[in-house]
Amino acid sequence: MARYRFEALTYAGKSERGSVDGESVRAVRQALMAKQLVPVSIELETEWGKQRFWNKWFSENKPLSRADLTLITKQVAILVRSGVQIDETLSVLAEESSQAHVKAVLQAVVAELRAGLPLSKAIATQPLSFDPLYQGVVGAAEQSGKMGQVLTQLAEFLEKRQALKNKALGALAYPAMLTGVAFMIVLFLMTYVVPQIARVFQNTKQALPFSTRFILALSEFLMNWGWLLVIAMVGAVFYARRALANPEFRLKVDRVLLNFPLIGPLLLGFETARFANTMAMLVAANVPILTALHSARDTLNNTVLRAAIDSTEGRLREGTSLARALGSQGVFSPILIHLIRSGEASGKLAEMLKYGAENAELESEQKTKIFTSLLEPLLILLMGLMVLGIVMAVMQPILEMNSGVR
Repeated sequence: MARYRFEALTYAGKSERGSVDGESVRAVRQALMAKQLVPVSIELETEWGKQRFWNKWFSENKPLSRADLTLITKQVAILVRSGVQIDETLSVLAEESSQAHVKAVLQAVVAELRAGLPLSKAIATQPLSFDPLYQGVVGAAEQSGKMGQVLTQLAEFLEKRQALKNKALGALAYPAMLTGVAFMIVLFLMTYVVPQIARVFQNTKQALPFSTRFILALSEFLMNWGWLLVIAMVGAVFYARRALANPEFRLKVDRVLLNFPLIGPLLLGFETARFANTMAMLVAANVPILTALHSARDTLNNTVLRAAIDSTEGRLREGTSLARALGSQGVFSPILIHLIRSGEASGKLAEMLKYGAENAELESEQKTKIFTSLLEPLLILLMGLMVLGIVMAVMQPILEMNSGVR
């Protein structure tokens, strides 16, 4: 029996909060209504602690990871297509799982199923593990009666989404490592090597060139006031996060990023692939086009593209076709718009959206290779120039001392 936190209203309109034990959300709701309380929200006790780092990532109460979700979706699809009931399927998977958090999530969903809720409503009680997109696809599968087929498509979609993210992160891994190594080398030189040599210059009373004086001053600043620089950097990150929380400022930043050379086309390619993949999967699951468009919009990170989808939804409600409404926004590639137009004309919209996603992924991979092929040597060059500058600034007065002795 799980413990739930609730917020409810009395018939007099007074708000009440508390905790109660129950077999499921439905059982807790019935118990509250029996006490003449109208439930506003009911959540598992663990969800109220989701902001806590330990609970979210290290305890058995943490949500399913994307890898967990993809594997479970595959397994459920196979068993359901084999004729096994959904509650029995999830119960078997929970018993076989060696991970405590997976077992806990699946058992909670099974409890809701056996309490009479459909699968889409049962997984909605675990919002940290099953996002609204997942819930919407499962709801569409229930209406169409093709649960096994839709879950198979959903598993493939989750795999592609994770693979796309891994490609983007993998492209940045080596440049990030180079940047980190360069930073550590420069920090070591400025806080250890340069101060040792500075003592030699103090004893000689030699007139030092500007580059040497600059490096020595910078080294002294880092030694004495480096902590202030760290605080300033943390403050800058905090301020940037606060600023990005402002919708207008975030929109301006995202627009600049989309128009930035090399980076803009790369971001647009990954976003387009994610959008088209999501739309293809939802349309194939017979999700209504407006619902599919709204769900696909929520997978986008760039607010400029989100605003374009919002405008597209408005034009669709007015009776415009998807291709014309999306093309009028002027942000997505003409190839994707052409494929959507062909899909609407031929009745194969899901298939054409899938082709559009594959094309966007291919273009993104090619642009990523170009970007990394330019970025990696540039970072190596910058790292070499920084180290060379420090070494030359330190060595120049030493060489002058040696020539003076001769």
